Amino acid sequence: MREIKGNTEPNFNLDNNDLILKTKVLAYSIFTLIFIVTSYLSVLFIGKHFSSKTSFFTFEALSPIILLALCCLLIFYFLLDALRFLYVLRTLQIEVSLGYLVKLSFINMFLSNITPFATGGAFAQIYFLNKKKIPIGDATAATTIKTLLPIIFFFITTPIILITDKSLFRIIQSGNNLIYILSLVSLYILAIYGFYKVIKNTNIIKNNLSIILYLLETRKIISKNKVAKFRNNIFLEIDIFAINIKRFLKGKKKYIFLSIIYTILYLFALFIFPVILIRGLNSSISTNQIISLQILLTFITYFAPTPGATGVAEGGFTLMFSDFVGKNDIVSLTFSWRFFTMYLGMLIGLIIFYVEIAKNKLASKGI
Repeated sequence: MREIKGNTEPNFNLDNNDLILKTKVLAYSIFTLIFIVTSYLSVLFIGKHFSSKTSFFTFEALSPIILLALCCLLIFYFLLDALRFLYVLRTLQIEVSLGYLVKLSFINMFLSNITPFATGGAFAQIYFLNKKKIPIGDATAATTIKTLLPIIFFFITTPIILITDKSLFRIIQSGNNLIYILSLVSLYILAIYGFYKVIKNTNIIKNNLSIILYLLETRKIISKNKVAKFRNNIFLEIDIFAINIKRFLKGKKKYIFLSIIYTILYLFALFIFPVILIRGLNSSISTNQIISLQILLTFITYFAPTPGATGVAEGGFTLMFSDFVGKNDIVSLTFSWRFFTMYLGMLIGLIIFYVEIAKNKLASKGI
């Protein structure tokens, strides 16, 4: 097998990435419309079934101090998102200005939340980093690690919360909670073990995949040509993934530490929004419980197939917090939470994205 350098091009072809992005703009516009409609219907559904009051943003109880706190938190939230990406890039010895990464963070927030499984955000970040003369392989490595760090955080914290916080059992009323937790922990252990094995020796997972593909081929479930194509593609992606992780772990310890710290601070800022909002309603729920519920909800939404986890996020938030606030407040609470943590950033990202596309188009024409 040929040696794969740090800036190896991923399997998808981005040689003509301007054309690829141009063809995606229409799709992004359609996804945006779907997201808006789905989000509106989700909040409307919540208002109809959980509350007699369907106004979205009517927090008369929120004082000017609380609104000021939300605005200040919002600034830190956006800045921390850019800072965590900055130090991932620096760990990989890639220099990009913080101001440019702030723009990329907004673009990522917009595209990740309108495309299923957040696929659009990664592509856009790779595209715009490549515009700064950063090799596609390096950009792919950075975006992959930036996405991976929060997932590792949730993989660590979610089972701990489920084991230690018994009050969460009321959400899933079942006599098999212990079985669920043990099953989840077992899956986590297997995932961590598999992750470690992939990083240490990619041949282990390749051999297992080869066996599976051989069985599918012999049973004529998948044709021989498709098996060969899939094997080549997936094996290359496995090698690239392992090399990118090794590159990150071999980077400067200071930058690794800062990328992890800023990721945790970014997530903490995300979890504080509902704390401030619910505190504005004088709820008796503790801060620790709000954060625990937020971690559990965010972990669930990571695997939601809908764009921006819309519908899943609103429904899950309402289910988790409807017992702690008045029924007439749950609609505005849910909408306010999504407004500050998602809708506002997406709106800014939408504007920046189309402005950048227009600028690139004019630049390509020499205007």
